[in-house]
Amino acid sequence: MDKKDIQNILTKTPALKEKLYSWGFLFTDADVKTNEYPFYGNWKHEVIGHFNLLVASQQSYYVNSRKNGFIALVGHAYNPFAMISDEQALLEALSIKEFGTKEFFDYLNELTGVFTLICYYSDNLFILGDASGMQNTLYSVIDGRVYVSSHTNLVNDFLDLQWSDYAKSLCNYRFFKLLGNAMPGDLTQFEQVKRLVPNHYICIDKNGKITSHRFYTPKDLHLSIDEAAEKASDILTRNLQLIAKKWDRAAISMTGGCDSKTTLSCAAGLYDQFSYFSYTSSESEQVDVEAAHNICEALNLSHKIYTINENDADFEHVEEIRAILRWNTGDIRDSNRNDVRKRAFFCRVNDFDIEVKSWASEIGRAYYSKRFNGRKNFGDKPSPRKCTTLYKFFFNNRKLVKQTDKVFEEYLNTFFEQDSSKPVDWQEQFFWEFRVPSWNGLVITGEHRFSFDITIPYNNRLLLEILLSVPLEARINDTVYSEIRKRMNPMIDSTGIAVTNLKHTNNRARAERIYYSIHSKIPF
Repeated sequence: MDKKDIQNILTKTPALKEKLYSWGFLFTDADVKTNEYPFYGNWKHEVIGHFNLLVASQQSYYVNSRKNGFIALVGHAYNPFAMISDEQALLEALSIKEFGTKEFFDYLNELTGVFTLICYYSDNLFILGDASGMQNTLYSVIDGRVYVSSHTNLVNDFLDLQWSDYAKSLCNYRFFKLLGNAMPGDLTQFEQVKRLVPNHYICIDKNGKITSHRFYTPKDLHLSIDEAAEKASDILTRNLQLIAKKWDRAAISMTGGCDSKTTLSCAAGLYDQFSYFSYTSSESEQVDVEAAHNICEALNLSHKIYTINENDADFEHVEEIRAILRWNTGDIRDSNRNDVRKRAFFCRVNDFDIEVKSWASEIGRAYYSKRFNGRKNFGDKPSPRKCTTLYKFFFNNRKLVKQTDKVFEEYLNTFFEQDSSKPVDWQEQFFWEFRVPSWNGLVITGEHRFSFDITIPYNNRLLLEILLSVPLEARINDTVYSEIRKRMNPMIDSTGIAVTNLKHTNNRARAERIYYSIHSKIPF
């Protein structure tokens, strides 16, 4: 597929033009023609200094200008500590703090949301993102021009970039599809375009030199279960209060799982300000839907179930939507067929303004220990091979393993740094700063926001740090989450309804543990 294919699709089905890079943005000092592909005159355009900011029609952006520069925020943000839900007020508070100071970053770390922050001071451009990269942010300097974007192919549309040979080999590997479309390290399929790593900012100076700087390092605060539950429930509750204030029609998407039940518990006292929904697009999702419905019923909450047919023919332009989704997520491979039907279905739904989603919560839930059958010891330090093994299943292509090792070696040397006095488990920081943004951020940006916007109350650095600051056993058992629900709404757990991730069966977890134990130590 190439952009001509997408142009032809949009010429034949112009109603889908707004779905190309929906909720996307492009920030550049290159000349742009806003009435042509890929913008078609639908995107908002603002000239800020000598830069162009282009934002999809559905997306929000905010600018605070000063004599010596500006701050721009694309997306949405809110501060549960200061209880501010207005982005202009947040930018005003940031603008009076000197960039690079502790005061600036301390305030930034208080923000929850899905956003990219672009700052320009003294001929230097700084690019920062939300807590876990839920808004995918890419950057590059090519032929002396700066490009900052939400989608890789949005940059590619201007420059006709070529995939790297490594990206071609990796994405053609037969087992690549097993763990999502993520590229390793901070790579994209284009050698010149990189992905912003959470807890870092990128500086591009007036000569086009790019440097990366860590501004936040997760710390183990050594909290008790009670301390963590009290602090975390307070932040989550405040976030939900701000969400209810910001959007008139916010809807909490529900399953019977730990994350959404905990979100629901923290909405206690606000239940009449949200709606609640689940959807089923396959038989495997029915268990989650029924659990969610029964929980809401026990709380006397109206819960809507959307049933998505399993027949492509029931959806208009489904093949065209499949192609656009593939292009939006980097043209790496097709989305699952039922995921395409979900996006097509929800394009026709206008029941809410924003979905309240519980992603990013897994950062505090010992993901790799659960994935590898309760494994607790991953060693004191990361290595390139350990990272490669956590990233993908490599069974037979040893050349590709060595190439991926080199990618992670550079990633660790450039980005991976821990607090020497209070380090979190390295695999937890790796999960936070690599796997969540490279996979979940891509899916949120390129696929889920095809239909509607999403906010994530867990996506706050200080909250995630709290959730990581209890003993590993408590994280494995989700003890803090249980304690939050007990504090905020004990009726939820008293229903006895709980759903575990069916993809992570005990047999699979045991097999993956054996794989990790062997592959992380193979010397070739």
